[in-house]
Amino acid sequence: MEKFTGWLSNVAFLSLAVTFPTLAVAPHMFIHAYKNALALAVATEYTFPQAEKVKEYLKDPSKFVGGGAAAPADSGAAKEEKVEEAKEESEESDEDLVTGLFD
Repeated sequence: MEKFTGWLSNVAFLSLAVTFPTLAVAPHMFIHAYKNALALAVATEYTFPQAEKVKEYLKDPSKFVGGGAAAPADSGAAKEEKVEEAKEESEESDEDLVTGLFD
């Protein structure tokens, strides 16, 4: 059975490499084609319905942070404080790693 699955995966890899559609490779080919079309839509003025949400996200990612309408809105000062705290914590943890490394 192991030999069969090995051969099957080799056939799938080969058909994916030469872009020959098989049942095992078709989902991967569709996803790859969708990503290419999405990248084209983002880079140009061309659009399609599925690309609208991605373009909206790229324009303003802060609208998609949190749980949506139920999440409380943070003020700009509160966000800056959280970022500063996170930076300080990461710097402290990095210093602990370095000092503990050579003790």
